[in-house]
Amino acid sequence: MKRNTLIVLAILILGAPQVSFATTATKLSYTAWMPYWAKASGTPMALAHLSLFKSLSPFAYEVEDDGTIKDSMKLAAAPWTDLIASATEKKVKIIPSILWIHGDAIHAVLSDADLRKAHEEDVLSMVTRNNFDGIDIDYENKKAKTKTYFSSFIKELATQLHAKKKTLVCTIEARTPPSSLYRVLPKNIEYVNDYKVINKYCDEVRIMTYDQTTADIKLNDSKGTRELYAPVADTDWVKKVIIEATKTIDKKKIMLGVATYGYISKADISSATTTYSRVRAISDPDARALAVANGVTLGDYHNSAGELSFNYRKDGNVYYVSWSDANSVADKIKLARKLGIKGVAIFKIDGKEDPLLWSVLK
Repeated sequence: MKRNTLIVLAILILGAPQVSFATTATKLSYTAWMPYWAKASGTPMALAHLSLFKSLSPFAYEVEDDGTIKDSMKLAAAPWTDLIASATEKKVKIIPSILWIHGDAIHAVLSDADLRKAHEEDVLSMVTRNNFDGIDIDYENKKAKTKTYFSSFIKELATQLHAKKKTLVCTIEARTPPSSLYRVLPKNIEYVNDYKVINKYCDEVRIMTYDQTTADIKLNDSKGTRELYAPVADTDWVKKVIIEATKTIDKKKIMLGVATYGYISKADISSATTTYSRVRAISDPDARALAVANGVTLGDYHNSAGELSFNYRKDGNVYYVSWSDANSVADKIKLARKLGIKGVAIFKIDGKEDPLLWSVLK
C-alpha cells in the first residue's frame, strides 16, 4: 500500500512541473509601434530597450487614395537607419506598418482587381526592396461592403509574402461582443473583418484593444454609476474582446494591443446618465502635469478600469482624465499570460510613455 502510494506521488511530482510551467511561465512576445510624428523622441527610447522586443513596427507608411504608398516616416534617413541597423544586429525584426484610414478609397482600390493587384505589388516591392522582415497591414474605417475584397487582398498578399519568407501582420479593430455593445441585438451584424480569413492568412494578429471609452454598455452600467467612467481600455473589456477573438483566431497569433496614453473628456453630468465628449489625447507626463496644475494629488489608486484618473473643473465644465500608466500595462500583460495568447503590442513608443513601463516589460 505504501509502496504504491509512493509510486503514484512520484509520478505526480515528476509530471507536475510540465503542467505548471506551461501555465504560469508563458513567455510573451513584445512588439511596439513607433509613430513617424514622434521619431525624434521615440527612436532613442526604442534603441535603449531593443532587447525587450521580438519586433518593432515603425508607423511609417500611409496610402494615397489611388493605392500608392507614401513613406511618411522617411525610413531610409536618420534616425531610422541607426535603429534598423541595431535591430538587425540584435535579431529584432523590423515590420513597418502601413496605415490607411479612408474607407471609401480602400473600397475603391480593393474592389477593383487591377488596382488591388497593383497595390499588392507596391507593398511587396517595398518590403523586398528594403529587406524588411514583413509588413503590418493597418487598414481602418473599412466599409462592410469591402469585407470580401479586403479578404481577397489579405489572401493574395499573404501568398506573395510567404513565397519570399516574409511575415504578414494584420492589425484590426477591437470587436466588442454584441451583448455588450447593443441593448437590443440587431438581426444582422455586419463585420468588416472576416476573422476566419485573417486567422488563415495572417501570421500575427494585433488587436487594437484601446480607445474603448463608452463602447461597452454593460461596463458603463456597472461601473459608470459609481464613478466617472470613460477608459482607454478597461481590463475587463479587453478580456471580453480577446476571448471573443479566440473563438476564431488562433491564440498563438494574437497580440493584445496596449495603450501608453489616455484622453481628456468633457463630462456632462447634468442628467442621470453621464455623457462624454473627447477633447484630446494626453500622455502620461502631460496628464501628471495637468493634475498638478489643477491642484490634484495623484496617489497609487487606480480606478475601476485599472487606470490612473482625475477630474477638474474649468469654465463651468467638468473634465475627466483617464490614462494608461505602467501599472495599467502590467495588468494587460498579466491578462495576456492568463489567456495564453502570443503577446503584447505597445502603442506607442514616443518618449512620453510612463518611464516605469520598461521595468514592467522586463
